Amino acid sequence: MGAAQENSPIPRRRWPTLVIAAWVVGFIALAVSLLPRGYSQDFSVIGKGGNVMVLVHDHNVVQSMDTMNAMNEVRDEYAGRVKFLVADKYVAEGAQFAQTYGVGSIGLVFFAPNGEVIRILDTTQDAESLRKNLNRAFGP
Repeated sequence: MGAAQENSPIPRRRWPTLVIAAWVVGFIALAVSLLPRGYSQDFSVIGKGGNVMVLVHDHNVVQSMDTMNAMNEVRDEYAGRVKFLVADKYVAEGAQFAQTYGVGSIGLVFFAPNGEVIRILDTTQDAESLRKNLNRAFGP
């Protein structure tokens, strides 16, 4: 038995480390796959001359997913007039954004072209209420 262990390409004491590493890689891959698709997290565009709405998003909160779905539904209607960004709470920049603006697990922050905050909402939005809030913030 000692000779078989010596000839093994990976000693037995390394298996726990490899299993843990595989779990970590799997968890990271899962976390990346849950990130919202098609939205920028480039907050540097705020205050650069365009209307911006940022969704603070937590994929573990149903209401946040509902608001993300509403945003997906209406964003084509506002293309060219509003930039839609996502601040993912599980990414350092997203967490910092949420903390800066005092937003919990769900929230929308509307910015004027000069970067001034127009309004902050911390309630779940359906497509119709999101349209109303976008029109109220940025005009029809």
